[in-house]
Amino acid sequence: MKDERLEVMGISLEECENYLDNAELDAAYMLFATEEDEEKRADAFLEFLNILAKRMSEDAFVPMPFEDVDHALLDDINVEKLMAGEEFTAKQDIRLRMDIVVDKDGKQWVPLYINDRERSKGQTANIILPVAIYDVLRIGLERENLMGVVINPFGLAFTFSKEMLERFLMDYEGWARTIGVKVPGANSMFAEEGGNC
Repeated sequence: MKDERLEVMGISLEECENYLDNAELDAAYMLFATEEDEEKRADAFLEFLNILAKRMSEDAFVPMPFEDVDHALLDDINVEKLMAGEEFTAKQDIRLRMDIVVDKDGKQWVPLYINDRERSKGQTANIILPVAIYDVLRIGLERENLMGVVINPFGLAFTFSKEMLERFLMDYEGWARTIGVKVPGANSMFAEEGGNC
């Protein structure tokens, strides 16, 4: 089954080594998103949800664009001298706001980009940080200004409404408690009430 998913994505097993972390999730999503047969699509969706739950139990991360609210980061960095991977210390506090996607009706969604390839398909903020999948889903559920989560908004998009998120997270958390899996992300910077996004 894994080889079939990679084939759908156009990735060889060798190329997959560079891709690793969310490759299985990406492949399951692509099978679901491209399936036209209604019965097979339902099965592919369940498979995607199972792999999503598995990745969450592994505390998996996705790339998340953030905006530098006060543009303080650019003031602290000499982009002509900073080398890739080099560490630096900011001179002031930096406030970041999670990038939000607005649909054609003006409704706001938190994006869940399964990988950088999907994130780079559209215009996003230029500060990219890893965020736990669990946190992204929780934010989509809990923030009043959001309608939910949109997966890969610039490609084959799928929206998780608040109702779907609530059901999925309730089932996931119940499953995690039953088998003794720590609910990942639950103690992260985004988990507390009123976190900035």
